[in-house]
Amino acid sequence: MSRVISLYFSLSLFAFAHASSLPQDARLVVTGGTLTDVVFALGAEARVVAVDSSSLSPARAQQKPVVGYYRELAAEGVLSVQPTHVWALAGTGSKQTLRQIERAGVQVEHFAKPESVADLLQLITHVSGRLNASEQGHALRAEIEHQLERFNAQQPPADSTPRGLFILQASERGVVTAGTDTVPDLLFGYAHVDNLVAHQGYKAVSREYLALHQADFLMAPQHVVDAAGGPEAFCAQPTLRLVTAAQECRLLVMDSLLALGMTTQVATAIQQVIQYAYQHDV
Repeated sequence: MSRVISLYFSLSLFAFAHASSLPQDARLVVTGGTLTDVVFALGAEARVVAVDSSSLSPARAQQKPVVGYYRELAAEGVLSVQPTHVWALAGTGSKQTLRQIERAGVQVEHFAKPESVADLLQLITHVSGRLNASEQGHALRAEIEHQLERFNAQQPPADSTPRGLFILQASERGVVTAGTDTVPDLLFGYAHVDNLVAHQGYKAVSREYLALHQADFLMAPQHVVDAAGGPEAFCAQPTLRLVTAAQECRLLVMDSLLALGMTTQVATAIQQVIQYAYQHDV
């Protein structure tokens, strides 16, 4: 099985490297913040005529026209910027909308959403090949790998490992937290922080569990905290009243894309967790 996977990966890289390059005069719309992040990191922002509203990183991406949210894309908004190409992250839709865009003569290309570091590196290889920027792609991959190796080599700077809890939603319906196989769990791992929960994916946990297993600090994405009315209002939600870290509002508010998406800024996200967990009085 491992040989089959290795062969598949090698063939995939070969296909990426030999795919036709994006024309220099292309008018490119990119949908999906993770994909936009990679395109900009490879220096191709001049070819991008619009992005979707989830494209928040890097900050200069927000200067581009916005054609809507990638999961709820409308053909009219995309076609209004007269693109020749649309690069769509998995989840962009609906299929009917994408077919409308294609029927207007626009070339639509789909990209897998990275869920791990390996996925991110593969996406960089794919995108850099399409941009005829393989050298930049190689350099970007090497930089990310070096940064992550450095985090792995670091020893925890404290005698005891802090316990973190990532909250995606806190409401009367429950507290939805990030377990294994999620970006927040990956950030905790590289930052030498113990994840308070061990379930897979994003699942709700009971108030009793949170009261019995106290976190040293909480982490939440910016858009969730803003929707609650800010950090103090977020911490004061009734479902968190038994959580000491919420009572004292020990809350790391992280850029939503960095917290939830596997981006080229993964090292920046890890460093933010380290700084809060080990330099804050948690």
